[in-house]
Amino acid sequence: MIKVITIIGTRPEGIKTAILHKKLVDDTAFHAILCSTGQHKDLLLDAIKGFDIEIDIQLDSMNANSSIASQIAYMMENLQNVINQHQPQLIIVQGDTLSAYCGAMIAFYNKIQLAHVEAGLRTHNKLSPFPEEVHRKYIDDVADYHFAHSEAARQILLSEGHTTQTVEMVGNTGIDALLYVNESLSFNKLEPSKYLIEKLENIDATKKLALLTIHRRETMGQQQDAIMQSLIDCVAQLNMHLVCPKHPNPRLKELYKKYELQSDISFIDALDYTSMVWLMNRVDLIYSDSGGIQEEAPYLGKNVIVLRQYSERNELISTGSNSLYNKQSLIEKSKLLLNRNDEVRLPYGEGCASGKIIEILKSSILG
Repeated sequence: MIKVITIIGTRPEGIKTAILHKKLVDDTAFHAILCSTGQHKDLLLDAIKGFDIEIDIQLDSMNANSSIASQIAYMMENLQNVINQHQPQLIIVQGDTLSAYCGAMIAFYNKIQLAHVEAGLRTHNKLSPFPEEVHRKYIDDVADYHFAHSEAARQILLSEGHTTQTVEMVGNTGIDALLYVNESLSFNKLEPSKYLIEKLENIDATKKLALLTIHRRETMGQQQDAIMQSLIDCVAQLNMHLVCPKHPNPRLKELYKKYELQSDISFIDALDYTSMVWLMNRVDLIYSDSGGIQEEAPYLGKNVIVLRQYSERNELISTGSNSLYNKQSLIEKSKLLLNRNDEVRLPYGEGCASGKIIEILKSSILG
């Protein structure tokens, strides 16, 4: 039996590993342990509550959130204690968060095999996204298994010298989760929060509805202010209303407070994942700096204005369904995407990435 620890800390990691962990638990070849660093504890718990999985080890890195360095110090010390106690043969990390980065370092220092889910994402700009671009390059450097979400990501890994024996294009585990939740909503097995339904009922039904998520470190401060001002002008001209779930990062409180009286924006409490999928299905357009939403939107037939200068997910940028933010052309691009009825697109697999990952790991480790 393969003892495997999956290390997660944030909402996206939880969503993108939920189905994978369920399958690991159900497979007799694995003794699967789910470890949360506590990087975004409340958001993570909300994200996974619709998947019928439990966190086995709960750390509390948010208490060490005075700086990135202090969080790294906390995670490394406590993850080492977890490794000492459980002695896994394999560690799985997803994406490029601080939790994934520390999980990769702890695997490397203990000479434990490492699997990287969603490998090969690159902008080739170390400051965008910050610090995630450097995290994911390091993780790929030390990983033993690279699970790419797209052919473009696979080609990047191969161009960097990773061998075909370690690189597999499996699709995106986040799409496994999205399709699971979306189907459960359609059959009323899952429901959005009453809080969200009530919030939408209070919005003028004659207006177009748009979703806004904004939280990236590299845009905090004047750049976020500039983005918000241009969005306010845009929605006013296009008769839209923005719904913005609040991110828990305390540095964003001032931003939300500054714009909370704007009549065309509703700042709402952070949503569980089920409610977020329900909301995405109902909006006419999405404005977001989130990587996950860029991936999920095409599967729901939605278009995204990506509130960043660079994207590591260029598959949809090249088709025109998603567009990078530009202040001068924001209104024109928004109008174009509002009038564009996109079909559902499947750029990141068909929702079976988790099963592929498990079969590859079993075949490689057990022979």
